[in-house]
Amino acid sequence: MSTTTMSTDDSDVGVERAEEFAREHPGLVKFARIGWVAKGIVYGLTGVLSLLIGLRHDSASSAGAEGEASQTGAIARIADNSYGTVLLMVMAAGLLIYSLWRLVTVLLPGDNDVKGWLTRIGYLVSAIVYMVLAFTAIAFARDPGSPADGEDGKIESFTRDFMERSGGRAVIFMLGVIVIVIGAVFLYNAISATFRKQLLPGRVGPVSHEMLVTLGRIGWLGRSGMMGLIGFFLARAAVRFDPEDAQGLDGSLRKAASSTPGTWLVIAVGAGLLVYGIFCVLSAPKQRLVGADS
Repeated sequence: MSTTTMSTDDSDVGVERAEEFAREHPGLVKFARIGWVAKGIVYGLTGVLSLLIGLRHDSASSAGAEGEASQTGAIARIADNSYGTVLLMVMAAGLLIYSLWRLVTVLLPGDNDVKGWLTRIGYLVSAIVYMVLAFTAIAFARDPGSPADGEDGKIESFTRDFMERSGGRAVIFMLGVIVIVIGAVFLYNAISATFRKQLLPGRVGPVSHEMLVTLGRIGWLGRSGMMGLIGFFLARAAVRFDPEDAQGLDGSLRKAASSTPGTWLVIAVGAGLLVYGIFCVLSAPKQRLVGADS
């Protein structure tokens, strides 16, 4: 049996095991799709906050006026609602469910090549990120009046401390490059629509399957731009030896919005993130449980 055939057979086994798990636990899979709705709401709010930065295009005067354009900032905006505590607990539950969904995808059988293991690592990182967001939501629900530390401040402080160490600038630069590469992978996902294999066929209400895929493409473009901006300013911080250049999403958008071309880029990223949020919510009933298969 050839190597190609063996690889294909292994991939088929992974897909079959994932589908078998979904058939054996239909209620669990349906319940887990609630996590996609929670993820979509967070991304949608992040997109709205990002759009406000671009449309106002005055980072100095608008800083803090519309809230931090980040996933943590989106959760903070939910906390401002009169029913914030209840909404945050529901959101936290949804994000925890999504994290568990991602952990299951890590454990499912799949390819054992480099791509397969990189996919598993990506799923694991995603699970950790959304689990942290879930606990952030719980923290806001328990103490709404106590704001969390800003994402930008944390990244700037981390960069400053790290660059004071021997070889720290090189490490920060490489981190920036890695984030840019992740953005490039997201761009590839947008162009090739690799996420299509994770969707069951069929429409969702009036939205056709192809329309869902189109929304997904636009959303992944927004995510690609987001990672590209964060990675660029992180790498530039190392080159300039200026920790203040290293920012999270909010700070990166505000820096980019200081020029006219950058303002349009910020608007495009914000619109893409909003569309990705809509895609997550609409596609939730069609999300398949898949392993790390190529």
